[in-house]
Amino acid sequence: MNFKFLLAVPALLLCGAAVAQQTNIDESGSIGYIYTKKAPSETATGTQYYIETFLPAKIDNAKDITLVRYNAYNDEMELKINDVINVLQPKDNQLVTLASGKATYQYLQYVNKENVEKQNYLVVVSNTPKFKVFKKERISFIPEQQPQGGYQKYKAPQYKKLDPEYFVQVNDGKIVYSSLKKKDITKLFPGKEKEIEQFIKEHKVDTSNEADLNQLGVYINSIL
Repeated sequence: MNFKFLLAVPALLLCGAAVAQQTNIDESGSIGYIYTKKAPSETATGTQYYIETFLPAKIDNAKDITLVRYNAYNDEMELKINDVINVLQPKDNQLVTLASGKATYQYLQYVNKENVEKQNYLVVVSNTPKFKVFKKERISFIPEQQPQGGYQKYKAPQYKKLDPEYFVQVNDGKIVYSSLKKKDITKLFPGKEKEIEQFIKEHKVDTSNEADLNQLGVYINSIL
């Protein structure tokens, strides 16, 4: 694969702590985007990434290929440009599509489990016109723990991978949290519960399996 990396003109920020760079739309149709130099991370065990390797990807409809990785702890899309790690400035509905087909990330507004509106990068799991499923990759930071007694040991700070959360969108409604329990999915579609339950049973759909979840999404889209 022939990679062509985006070149940008650096500009000094007022604070002098980071370098901001910007690309523009050119005559070839390449779409530019804004990114800044990445800040240093806290020292801890574990990782801030589900996939630590930088992978080739396209951002929105850009013709250029850029190396990217998603920082699940900071909710940042990191770019590797000329061996320098930068952070992509997100915008509404921004798409970052890995060339390998492993994942497509989209910067979306949604309602979380606590019924609070948020905006983050979500992984597109099933993308049909009438029913979409998204996944939020999550990593938490656990601070260091000092021993409180003679039998306790010091525990270093660490990043811990959490189970992902899933969100759904029916027609053009809001993107909302949903468990993957079959009863919770079927109740999203009043009047269609029996049809969906029958499909799940006949096709042995495992809603914890993303390939099966995508298959179910395609079917639900077909009956709405």
